[in-house]
Amino acid sequence: MSKPVIDGTVDEDTEKFLTEIQSQFNSDEIIHEVKKRLDVIHEISAKPEISDAANALRDRLTQIFSGGGQEKEVLTKLKDLTEVRTPDGKMVDLRSFFKRERRTLTELEYRESLARKVANTRAHVINLTAYYHTEAKPLSALSQDLNEIEEQIKNISIPVAEVKIIEDQIRDSKHFHTYEDLKIRFLKEWLAKFAAIDPVELEKMDPADVQRQIQEHQRHQMTELLKSKIKLVEEDMTDYLGIHDTLEGGFREEGFWRGCNRAGKSGFSQWILAVIQGFGMLRGQRYALFQSEQNKSQYLLFGLGIPSLQALREETIVLVPYIKPFTKKGNYLLEIRNREIGDPDEYYHELRHYAMPFLFAFDQMRNFDVNKELISFFTSTY
Repeated sequence: MSKPVIDGTVDEDTEKFLTEIQSQFNSDEIIHEVKKRLDVIHEISAKPEISDAANALRDRLTQIFSGGGQEKEVLTKLKDLTEVRTPDGKMVDLRSFFKRERRTLTELEYRESLARKVANTRAHVINLTAYYHTEAKPLSALSQDLNEIEEQIKNISIPVAEVKIIEDQIRDSKHFHTYEDLKIRFLKEWLAKFAAIDPVELEKMDPADVQRQIQEHQRHQMTELLKSKIKLVEEDMTDYLGIHDTLEGGFREEGFWRGCNRAGKSGFSQWILAVIQGFGMLRGQRYALFQSEQNKSQYLLFGLGIPSLQALREETIVLVPYIKPFTKKGNYLLEIRNREIGDPDEYYHELRHYAMPFLFAFDQMRNFDVNKELISFFTSTY
């Protein structure tokens, strides 16, 4: 067994520590793995909420290199060091801080990677259009560009070098820069609304600061949800994104909305948009699904959808906010449908019955403040 590399602890001077390791091991792999973790120590030391993890990682490195062992054993221990436990018992995944290593993609890998980026960007374009109607023109232009490059990606007779030129042209276009600016604007508005951060302070933040703040305040949101007796459900609801007949922002079902004033209707749309903004769009989704903790068979989907098939043929698609109630039978989510109930009054009563627990829950949450006219309408007609 080789002698221990160090007898003390990982020195605050990481260069000195790295020099000690290099003097003991003639292994590029070990040096590489050590450097990755030293970079993590440097990064998380500046994060007050997880700074304890830096000390924990420093201690683990000390244990590995002060315990001795052959090169192969030390390398295995290093590669296994992908998470640490802080004094309060929280596990911190180090892999999320490892810098991705660049490598050359094959032509097929490049096409597949670019196709995923195009699909992701298209989803963001649709979502942003729903919130920033005045920017519909540049977003629509970008959407057209995405359609065109998607065809180029699929056409294997077009050389990858040409596809790359088109990709670079799109990234340099004015409407792509508008799209990038809108993404940052959305995130800053999210923080202003849900974290109550001063707009002046937000303007000083770079994108990395914005992302860190959002991650921190998302944890607070989840705590608020639990207090409100509802929880966010991680389930793919893509198949349910058709417009609901009644509870949608076009208010086409006059029977249900009879007696609701303009303020209440406006509050209904604002409520849905706020929920999707708060819990859906950060994950690249134009919907968010919630379950009642008091009655676990009750679910409510908040979504943005196309109001009609005719709208699909229009140059600019404007999505309509809606909510859609579900009940769960076994492993299946069943939508509350008019045709299965028959009587309109009974149908309207069921819709209100499923929507109201969520309406009241969000009204209790900080920074949501549901429209009082809307609450009054639901309670008076229930």
